[in-house]
Amino acid sequence: MRPRPEINLEDMHGGLARRRFLAMGCRFEVLLDREHASLDPGAIDAVAIGIDELVVDWHHRLSAFERGSITACINNTPAGEPVAIDPEMYTLCALSERMRVLTGGCFNIAAGTMMHAIGFREESIGDLRGIDLQNAITLDERRSTITRNDERVRIDFGGIAKGFVLDLVREELAEYGIGNAFVHGGTSSILAVGTDPDGHDWCVRTGSVNLCAGEYGIGISEPTGRELNDGNNRIGHIVDPRDREHSGRLIVGGGDERVAVVHGSAAVADALSTAVCVDENSLGCAIDRGIGELSCVVRGVDGVDRVLIDRLGVVSSQC
Repeated sequence: MRPRPEINLEDMHGGLARRRFLAMGCRFEVLLDREHASLDPGAIDAVAIGIDELVVDWHHRLSAFERGSITACINNTPAGEPVAIDPEMYTLCALSERMRVLTGGCFNIAAGTMMHAIGFREESIGDLRGIDLQNAITLDERRSTITRNDERVRIDFGGIAKGFVLDLVREELAEYGIGNAFVHGGTSSILAVGTDPDGHDWCVRTGSVNLCAGEYGIGISEPTGRELNDGNNRIGHIVDPRDREHSGRLIVGGGDERVAVVHGSAAVADALSTAVCVDENSLGCAIDRGIGELSCVVRGVDGVDRVLIDRLGVVSSQC
């Protein structure tokens, strides 16, 4: 079992409202600072419950495995037929398309198409020859619709969903005046707000590197987190949507073992960490195209951690 990023929460003293729950295929954990909040303890607990309900609601909206989800509705609507979606869902789709452009196509919600073709999903969609995943969907902002442009296209928000929901959680915390909080989904999507109860930046350790999270989101991706074996190769669940052969990528033995991205938006951090797993050049592409300030640390297959960029100044030898 590959070691996961470390989040040292057990060492913190009391004064934290804590809630754990399952959603989006992982365990979420919410930590809210009682001692420095303007709300009474009961209200803090109610906010934690509200965050639980918010995340679970979005789980049901976005799950590619639930027939009643919005994702399933989009995927099951005939190609060429627009699907009306609510404003928040449209925001997610528009952000996903923006990340596709910023990363030169390395992040793409239409990569779900290849997940089906390779075998990570039960449904088979047949031959992918001739399909253009870089023009897989059409968004209409005025009508708030999304349209699949090919019957074989399957969208999947797995590379951005948790980060997007954590950005919504940040808005919820701000609305209730909670200035210190830490929320993570399976330790791979992380939101830090304010400081820990000791007044220090929330700290996450990935490999040999500490990330002092400050007011940021962190996205952590591992190509080999889930794998298939086709008899000759072990194929990672992060595929290259630019691959015209649609053969599946990454294959163990190439690329990075783990990518951690820190950004003001947890959704952007999530999506970019996926893109950098596909191709490290996507990082420079995104920076050149205006993605904003960020930090990025990668661990190669040689087990060595490298800081690709630290414009946020969050990388530290100690927290």
